[in-house]
Amino acid sequence: MIDWLSQHSVELAGFVLTLLVTIVGWVLERRSSKEQNREREDDIRLLHEQLDSLQRQATTLEEQTAMQRADHDRPPFSDAEWVRGSIRRVRIEGARDVHVESVSPSADMAAAFRLKTQLPDDFVPSETIEYAINGPGPVEFLWRWADEPNMPLRKVRKVAYKPE
Repeated sequence: MIDWLSQHSVELAGFVLTLLVTIVGWVLERRSSKEQNREREDDIRLLHEQLDSLQRQATTLEEQTAMQRADHDRPPFSDAEWVRGSIRRVRIEGARDVHVESVSPSADMAAAFRLKTQLPDDFVPSETIEYAINGPGPVEFLWRWADEPNMPLRKVRKVAYKPE
């Protein structure tokens, strides 16, 4: 047996060394793999957080866009204001120019109505439309956006009461 060990000691030492290196390699690889898994899980968690944040931002932007679109498309007329006597005024509001085709009172107030502003015409924001009407009857505006000539006319009613 000693003869055999002396003849094969180099081979035995090589085998033991190979076995030792293999085991150490497995241990190191396992540690490295665990560390990489932790880093990958951290990266995935951070990506999920970023995705959630971006989804919240997208939702907020959609809400802002919807609000701006609603504000952009809402009727551009202020409430009718009493000026003096029977004169009323409606101011053009918003950011868009508007084309007003006509202004007319309800059928029972037609005799007591007189338009003081030339129509049809285009109006820019802050311009006014004035009319005289006896009483607080509703007045109907037929209008469209000035930059959309093919848009169907819309109707909006305004009523002005004389302040106390």
